[in-house]
Amino acid sequence: MVHRWLQSHKGPELHAIHIHHGLSDRADHWARLCEQHCADRGVPFECHRVSVSRDLGLGLEAAAREARYAIFENRLESGEVLLQGHHQDDQVETVLYRLLRGAGPRGLAGIPATRSLGVGRIIRPLLTISRADITAWAEASKLLFEDDPSNIDTAFDRNFLRHEVLPLIATRWPSFRQTVTRAALLQQLTLAELDQCPLARISGLLGEPGLRIDEGSDNAALSHQLYRWLVEDAAEPPNFTQLSEFARQSLEAHADRLPELIFGNQRLVAWQGAIYRLPIEMPTAVLPSEIVVGMNLTGDWGSLYWEADGNGLPEGLSLSSRRREPREKFALRGRRSRDFKQFCQEQAIPPWWRAALTVLEHDGVPVCLLGVSVLRGADDIPWVGDIARFSPRWLPFQSLDRIE
Repeated sequence: MVHRWLQSHKGPELHAIHIHHGLSDRADHWARLCEQHCADRGVPFECHRVSVSRDLGLGLEAAAREARYAIFENRLESGEVLLQGHHQDDQVETVLYRLLRGAGPRGLAGIPATRSLGVGRIIRPLLTISRADITAWAEASKLLFEDDPSNIDTAFDRNFLRHEVLPLIATRWPSFRQTVTRAALLQQLTLAELDQCPLARISGLLGEPGLRIDEGSDNAALSHQLYRWLVEDAAEPPNFTQLSEFARQSLEAHADRLPELIFGNQRLVAWQGAIYRLPIEMPTAVLPSEIVVGMNLTGDWGSLYWEADGNGLPEGLSLSSRRREPREKFALRGRRSRDFKQFCQEQAIPPWWRAALTVLEHDGVPVCLLGVSVLRGADDIPWVGDIARFSPRWLPFQSLDRIE
């Protein structure tokens, strides 16, 4: 179909990509059939064999999907389009399956007709065409095709919907496919309108990505914002039930509570009117023992760079770094010393950073607490007035938009 259209319209070059999952004893035959179709039409053909891991905790179908989309993303170049054959029955099954699993608005929007993938784009032109119509066209065109035998196994939930539930629905509501497709489209339009509103993104003390909780937010609104935030940052979100419960806890928690949601290798933590995305294990690597003011550094501990600041430390000053000592007190310029707990409360230092804060010293005197401020000890450093001054900025994460 696409080949004929491109020929008649002198369109761009067409390539075919087949993913060989190796999960069926018919997999080799399917690859040969696809290759033959392409050879008959002079279409370049690629077959990529993937190894589907059963140890990712995703389930076999989800693991296979992860494997093939990794190939697609790696293969697509800038400006290229990947056409996929998802049809109307796929859309209906997806929407109803997600509804039965308690999905929210984004899940009930179904399969998008188009979306970005890496530097390219996916387009699904058959989402409004039924499986029966596609089969009839293939038979009329005398095209050889095969059905995957696993698609008739009703032990799988989607197959049960396809073979047991949907035919029964069709006896009462013959046009249900068009109705469900329209409902999914309305959800997509609603979400597109909501997504025009910018998210209240913030950065935490040391660059960790965060989302400010808007005043007046209710559970539904915050759940949607969290889901959208994670998706936009290419983080696989937890299910909607978990997000909704976490949103409720975040909105209702007392000031001394830190609601937390762990998913994958990440966690969401609510604190002081915002939600932050953190790794499960916070960075523990120690900064270099010798640091020079004004000299940017990068390592497995993150990045350290310097910002011009008339009240900062003089350029070229040699410093040493160390961890905070137990019961150590700190004082900002012009302020009295405080024990660490009181100091953290006054300076709004998040609990997840308190054990990792690094002290910078000059000649054994603390002059700066990284991520917080220059300390009172810096007042005793002599310097010439025309020397540039800088304040340090430590970013433990190499990438602020995605925590791996």
